[in-house]
Order: sequence, then C-alpha cells, then structure tokens
Amino acid sequence: MVIKQKHLIEFQIYYLMIVEALIQLLHFPEVIRYVLDVNAIFLVFIALPKVKNMLNDKVFKKYIIYLFLFMGITIAVSIIRRTPFGQVVWAARNNYIYIFFMLVCSYTIREKDYNRIMNNVVSLQVFNFLCVLYEYFILNKMGDFAGGMFGVEHGCNGFLNVYLVVINAYVFTAYANKRSSLLRVAWIALSSVGIAAISELKFFFIELAVIVVLSLSLSRLSVKNTLVVISAIVAIFIGLEILSVVSPWSVEVLQDFDQTTHYATNSYNSTLITRGTPFSDVNKHFFGDNIFYKLFGYGFGACEDSETFSWANSNFATAYRSMRYRNLTTSDRYLETGYIGFIALILVFALLFYIAQKQKKENPNIRYAYAFSQTVSVLVIINFWYNCTIRTNIAYLTFFALSAALVCTRELKLKEAELIAKTQPKKKTYFKQTSGR
Repeated sequence: MVIKQKHLIEFQIYYLMIVEALIQLLHFPEVIRYVLDVNAIFLVFIALPKVKNMLNDKVFKKYIIYLFLFMGITIAVSIIRRTPFGQVVWAARNNYIYIFFMLVCSYTIREKDYNRIMNNVVSLQVFNFLCVLYEYFILNKMGDFAGGMFGVEHGCNGFLNVYLVVINAYVFTAYANKRSSLLRVAWIALSSVGIAAISELKFFFIELAVIVVLSLSLSRLSVKNTLVVISAIVAIFIGLEILSVVSPWSVEVLQDFDQTTHYATNSYNSTLITRGTPFSDVNKHFFGDNIFYKLFGYGFGACEDSETFSWANSNFATAYRSMRYRNLTTSDRYLETGYIGFIALILVFALLFYIAQKQKKENPNIRYAYAFSQTVSVLVIINFWYNCTIRTNIAYLTFFALSAALVCTRELKLKEAELIAKTQPKKKTYFKQTSGR
C-alpha cells in the first residue's frame, strides 16, 4: 500500500484538530504532539523534488524566492552572529516549518482535496461546540481554560481562536462567492460567538467584524451579501449577551474605549510586555538606545525558550522567561530580528495578499480562494499584537488556509496547459510508426 502525500497532509490537519483533546481530556502522553513534527518533516523531505516546480511557477515564483531568502538570511545571519546552533535549529522549527508546510500543500494537493479537507475542518465545529459545553457545564472551565477540542490547559483558547477565525473566514468567503449556504454561515457564526463568549475570547468579536468586511469587499459585492452582514450583526449581539452573563467585565472592556486602551497597554506586573506597546517595552527593558539591536535584534534563536530540550534553551530565556516576551509575536520577533526582521515577516503575508489581489481579476473563477487567503493574511498580521499562535502547532491550520491561493492557481494553470496540449495539432511525421514486440 502506497501512502500518498495528500493523505499525509490530510492526516496532519485532522490530527492537529484532536491531539490536544487526546492529551488534556483523555490523558494521552504529551509526546504524541511530536507526531506532527515527524510527519511535517517527512512531508518536506519527500517534497524536495517539487522545488523545481515551485521555482518555475510563473505566478508565485518571486514570492517563493522571497520566502526562501527570508528564511535563509535570518538563519545565516544568526549563525554568523554565533547564536548556538541548537537554538537556531529549534527557532527554525518553531517559525519556519509551517511555511514549508504551506509550500508542500500548495504543490501537492488539488483544489477538490483542499476544499474537502477544509469542509471537514468546518464540520468539526459540532464536536468543538460540544466540547466547550462539556468543559463549561461539567468541568466548570471557562476563559483561558475552555479550549473546546483544544483542551483545558491555560492558554488553550489561543488555538481555539485561530480555529474560529479560519472556519469563519472560509464560510463567509464561500458564501460571498456562492459556494455555501446562508444557513451554514449562520450556524458557524452563532456557534463561534457562543464559544468565544464562554472562552472569553473578547478579541474574536473584533476579528469576526473584520472577517465580514474583508470577505465581502474582497469578493463579489451584491445585495444578497447584505444577509451575511445581518447574520454577523445578530451573531455578535447574541455573543455579547452571552459574554455579559459569563464575564460582565469583558463586555465593559469592549464597549468602553478607555478600558480597551488600558487593557491593551497595562499588565498586572509592570515588567511584562503588553499588547499595545510591545516595541517600546522591549526598548525600555532590553535594547535601550542601541540602534543595531533595534534594527536586527539579538539574533534569530537567541531568545529561544525550551523547558524540554536544554540544547534549545537560551540563557536569555532562563533569565527573562517571567517577562512573557514570547506571548506575543511582536515582542518575540522584535527581540530576535529587530524592526527589519519583523517587517520582513509581515511581508510574508502582505505579499501573498498583493499577489492574490492581482490574480483575482485574471482568474475570477477561483476568486473565493484568493479572498480566503487574503482574509486570513490580514488576520494573521493583526494577531501579531494579540498572541503568538503563528509559532505554535495551530499554525499548521493557518498556513494550510493561506495555501488556498497557491493550490487553486496551480490547478488552474495545469488545466490550461492540458487544454492547450489537447488543442494543438499533432506534428506530422514522415516515418512509419512501428510497434515493438
């Protein structure tokens, strides 16, 4: 029996959806998380022959070269700056394995495979919803400890937030492009805000509003799409009502601009890095007036933190782990790569948005894929200031979502090439064809 690459990709996504529940709800050993790493590395290894196809891609060639240069230069510069090799390797695993996974998906699976996997991921919302209800009513878990199918450990709702963002972006863009029903959109939106209320994902209500605006503005605008806006408004209203019961303070924060600002720029401990002022906080506590550090940081991997592998742990993390600088992508990337590295990271998503926007006019039949990737790209950048999920296992889902534009464009180009090959007349030959025996 031959296992196809697309089946390994499918396994990666489905396993990601259940592994935390296996560990935290059914008490499987934590080591089973590393199955994701093993599978991802194996996928990258067997996909190496596809690098030639990636570099010959007329649409995304420059983008892919940028990705390789971005990853290669940060690693090379860090090694030149004598960052311990183990920390560099672990940092590459935490930051770049997901980009490679996106490329593997882009040049391995077909559009029908992609949509089947995403539709199955969306369908898991039923299981996710039941898990949250079980955690809230039976286990008495809420807030940071109610992660649905992603478990009950502190901070598990960060994974949950990414999942809710991805499935809502998918169904909203699908509906805006006549690929989904309004009933499905309503179910996903209503169940998501209910889950967000129980898990106290205050930021999700803002993310949902962004998803609605982007999914409509980046797709075909029509009178019919006003139903989506109405559904979203109703969903947000219901979610806020649930949140007011579960956590009245959270609603006050969302409704009062001064409290929102205070929440974003203050912490319970004056030494912590805050969401609203991550760069100035890092400058205050570490960089000071050093221009070189502000531009380039301490080096890729120099602040790496691992309590599991001593060879991957940095002295910096040992000394300053309590400052929680790794809780945010902003502070974490700024510390290691400075403004230049942070801007280069933003370009990974901004360039994909730009290319998708250009291709949308040329390939209107797959507009939904471009709109979906664009919506997720924007939300990823916004989330840099909210959490650090871009460097955790849930990023496999994020980058799988981003691959939609590449997957569908590649398939379209393959179909065009096949059509041209069929329509071209066969070359005449003056030699008699003989069949060998």
